[in-house]
Amino acid sequence: MRYSILIVEEDDTRRNAWSEALLNAAAAQEIALVVTAARSATAAQFHAGHRQFHLLVASLADDGVGLAGRLRARNARLRVLLLHPPEILEEQLRDARWLGHALEIYPEEPAALVQAVGSALGLPLADDLESKGRPAATLGDVQVLLDVLRWQTKAQLVIYTDYIGNMIANRGDSANLDLGAISSLIAGSFVNSFELGKALRDPHTRHLSVLEGQHFDVFATNAGNYRLLALIFDKEFVSPKLGYAWLQLKRSADQLSQMRIVEGDVGEVITAELTASLNDEFDRLFRGDLLEAQDDTNDPQSRYS
Repeated sequence: MRYSILIVEEDDTRRNAWSEALLNAAAAQEIALVVTAARSATAAQFHAGHRQFHLLVASLADDGVGLAGRLRARNARLRVLLLHPPEILEEQLRDARWLGHALEIYPEEPAALVQAVGSALGLPLADDLESKGRPAATLGDVQVLLDVLRWQTKAQLVIYTDYIGNMIANRGDSANLDLGAISSLIAGSFVNSFELGKALRDPHTRHLSVLEGQHFDVFATNAGNYRLLALIFDKEFVSPKLGYAWLQLKRSADQLSQMRIVEGDVGEVITAELTASLNDEFDRLFRGDLLEAQDDTNDPQSRYS
């Protein structure tokens, strides 16, 4: 999946620094990312007329809400990150919050923008040190977990997506269902929930979405900060009990949030994990000797001793 970001910033230095930081972060996490930088809203609209973007980054002060509205008229799935000064009044943020836009204080460093963009897109762009200690899992492992969840709950379909609705895995019968539209709408329903968590200064929250229909029931929750897990029930065959379905959904979401999904088969994963473990152990055992050797090399007197 290739993600496209449109940045609107009149300052050349800041615009270039943001673009470079985003591309470097994406390359480090092996995420395909395209960044288009525009100096003005007019230039941004020109770019949006020729390409579909996943995220708009713009200043709230420079009519960012208006620009977002014009671009969303062309692309309803566009996400918006609006930047504002720290001293802005809450009343000025209200309209943007109601429209579901993400809001962040103008970043002092490019790394802060990378973190904000990652949150807005649901991508781990920032270096997540905690994730390095999580067990590696293949896509096959994820599918097994989804199969177990489907069997436990008797759901027609289980879907696992990223935070903008891109499908990671699904298990079950998807006949006559538009999975692209369903996953995108489920992801969209969580935007305001996470903004509420940020407003309450408690971003690490658990969200549950329930849709009870005449023919289908849908239960969805977040699996960590960047993924969503959902169950779809055909009421012709089963009428799920909210408490039991939510319990199983939550347990599976917790398991998925602890997984670090990697590409490759089981053998490749084990080899990669073993290599990383050996490298870490080598660094631990010989780091002191290596540093001493480096110090001796850098000491001018040591060159002639």
